[in-house]
Amino acid sequence: MSSTRRSTHALPHRELPFRRPTRSARAVRSAGDVRDSHGGRRLATGVTIASGIVILAHLAHATSIAIYFPPGRSPWPAWFALAAVVAVGVVSRLITRTMPDWLYVALLVGLAAPVWLDATATAGQLHLGVMPTAAAAAGAVLMPVAAVRGTRFPLAVASLIAIVLGAEAVLQTDAADRATVVALAVAASAVFPVLLVTFALTGFRRLIGRELDLSLVQSTIGTAPSAVGMRASEELAQLDFDAENLLEDVGSGRIAIPLPPETAERAGDLAARLRVRLIEGRTDTWLRHAVTESAYLSERVSLEDPSGSAGLLSQTQRDGLLLALWLLVARHSKRSGAPVSVQVIVRDSSDAERTDALAFDLTIQVSGLARRRVDSGTWDALDSVGDHTVMTVADGFRIDVTCAVDPSAHAGSPAARAAARSRGS
Repeated sequence: MSSTRRSTHALPHRELPFRRPTRSARAVRSAGDVRDSHGGRRLATGVTIASGIVILAHLAHATSIAIYFPPGRSPWPAWFALAAVVAVGVVSRLITRTMPDWLYVALLVGLAAPVWLDATATAGQLHLGVMPTAAAAAGAVLMPVAAVRGTRFPLAVASLIAIVLGAEAVLQTDAADRATVVALAVAASAVFPVLLVTFALTGFRRLIGRELDLSLVQSTIGTAPSAVGMRASEELAQLDFDAENLLEDVGSGRIAIPLPPETAERAGDLAARLRVRLIEGRTDTWLRHAVTESAYLSERVSLEDPSGSAGLLSQTQRDGLLLALWLLVARHSKRSGAPVSVQVIVRDSSDAERTDALAFDLTIQVSGLARRRVDSGTWDALDSVGDHTVMTVADGFRIDVTCAVDPSAHAGSPAARAAARSRGS
């Protein structure tokens, strides 16, 4: 077991500012048109430009081999068919921003026309250097489609095109000899760009989804020491609505007094749920709401804060702690690929000499992640929370943080009174 002291500031702890990593925090849907969000429009534009370059390269290739086509065959009918499909797609996007599903499917099926015309025109001619070009360009056409309508179907169609072109090349291996290699490269060019776009879009949407989650839960850092979160607000609103309906029924005479057994049971249930919510609200701090309401933290972070001491942290300390937790759970174990698990334990300070300031200890136990793989921004964020010590253990590491807060700022809160009683005893 090794230990490293990260900070040696004396209490009261001076809040250190930290530089947040430069990331995009814009919303984007997990599937669909990425241009609906900031950053997504530039990505889609880049994909469209790359698609145009690939198509122009295939067109130049078609022009260079057109003279080798035997009489009665030409690459241009397939190119005209491809141009018609692209034109219909562009016009439909100009007329209506949301392309109907039936038109989307029709355009995907329509790509079969240039593929069939190109395959027919080049069949058996590979030994002359004649190979499909419009069919390969049809795969490149699917690159911007993946950015507009999702990646699953464009990738499947591009893969099918590549298989058809690859099979045609393999069947001519005996006669074409080394030209088969070039034909297989052309077949791969129908799917490889779409595959790269798929990886780029998937990573982009995953990144934006995580950043959006962080942006949403950051709304909790400005709340009171004990506050009601979004989910608890919905529950309280429903309880209030049910109680109001019950009282209205009793007041209007629709329900007689004494209450019938079923109604009395329902009233007792409402009262019990309200009492539970009020009791839990005393220690329902911003940190508990942040963990509960985050799609990423809720599945990977467990919290133990019986006295609600996390509510005593200042806004800067809260922001640092939330970012540190988020950066930790965003990493994955290199050994198994399993998500990291984090346990946060908040308890009263064990340092009896620190009586001039209100303080408590916070332990972050991390499993499934090596300390060397932690983002450097995590330590910068924790510097703003308090003095901390890092200890490496068998399945991960542990971070012990001493959090110092201003007693006057939280003198009336339940957590502050509990901490004061603990220090006094």
